[in-house]
Amino acid sequence: MTTGASLARLERYLAGLPRGLETHPAAQAKGSLVRSILAGQPVPALLERLPPPLRRLAADPPVGSEWIPEAQFCGLLLAVADLRLMSDEEVLAWSRARNRALFESPAYRILMSVMSPGSLVRFAGRRWENWHRGTSLEIEGAADEGVRATLRFPAGLFDGLLLRAFGEAFSAALEMANAAFPRVVVEAEGPESARYLARW
Repeated sequence: MTTGASLARLERYLAGLPRGLETHPAAQAKGSLVRSILAGQPVPALLERLPPPLRRLAADPPVGSEWIPEAQFCGLLLAVADLRLMSDEEVLAWSRARNRALFESPAYRILMSVMSPGSLVRFAGRRWENWHRGTSLEIEGAADEGVRATLRFPAGLFDGLLLRAFGEAFSAALEMANAAFPRVVVEAEGPESARYLARW
């Protein structure tokens, strides 16, 4: 990790939140997501550069079943990406890989086991709720070009990179459902919603 790494992504993200990491406290993420961010990372070196709230989160991560503010989860993800000097493409590849590892873990393998991509998509909103509170994922239905879904969230909670990273998490879930070539893209995004198109 380069000591001169800036926290540009984190700073841009916080600039859009009126109360910083305390914004939208009713929106929450599962502790297992925090642990997936820190897995394989040089945590002691990261602690030296993280701002205080995120330093505490990384130094004493929540247990997998605990809930934390979603803004803190997002801030930690962006801060780690900044400090590890990841490009946007590397952030997206990391998101796919760490979510695949999370879904394959003993704690979640049964939850994520499905018979087909169609079965997974049908209950995607419920599965989203296993990891997130105060936001929602709504399946709009299937068409010839794929399945569309809308993610709804409090204003400014997710930026463009985070929304694309969630698309990679959705693709990882489709891989678990034996989709041969899953691809989930953000078709449209706004301050309180994003629309996805999933193909496989």
